Amino acid sequence: MRILLDAHVHTNSSPDSTLTPGQLLERLKTKGINAVAITDHDTMDGYRRVMDTKGFADIIVVPGIEITTDLGDIIVLGVTEAIVSRDAFEVVDRARASGGIIVAPHPFDWKRASLGEKSAMLGVDLIEGVNGKCSRDENQQAKEFAKAIGAPVVGGSDAHDKGQVGAVVNVIECEKDLDSLLAALRRGAKSIIRLGERA
Repeated sequence: MRILLDAHVHTNSSPDSTLTPGQLLERLKTKGINAVAITDHDTMDGYRRVMDTKGFADIIVVPGIEITTDLGDIIVLGVTEAIVSRDAFEVVDRARASGGIIVAPHPFDWKRASLGEKSAMLGVDLIEGVNGKCSRDENQQAKEFAKAIGAPVVGGSDAHDKGQVGAVVNVIECEKDLDSLLAALRRGAKSIIRLGERA
């Protein structure tokens, strides 16, 4: 089945986001997106609120968290308990022990806390090759780096409000359930679409 996944979304459980679970649901349905990863900053509260919101039954909700570490931001997908640590290596170790997928978000956006080339040292599973808030050059650098180290790429809108949801989606072929999606995601997106154009 064709899954359209926005793999980087912040609800208003993140202090810098205004997106409510209800607004998220409305936007996903409007855009025809059938999977979303909730990646709030240092908390799983947004994921729990989404799971408690009626209407998400037809949408695969991927549990996730964007963790602020000493080396830069790290997203962990597929875990349901928050990883509380600022040590990047400890975050990676805990994520692996929990079966999580480790993502380097916006790796070459130096306006934010980004891992950059430290992604290789940490052995991340995925590089965010297309981030909805990064420039074309920053995304291109991320894609070239991913290719150089042999890491699969993923994209995400990095949405912090309703209008940003779905700005970047991943096309993934798998069964429509969380375990199948996570397994497919480890191999990277089949393709990444940005604002209606192939990225």
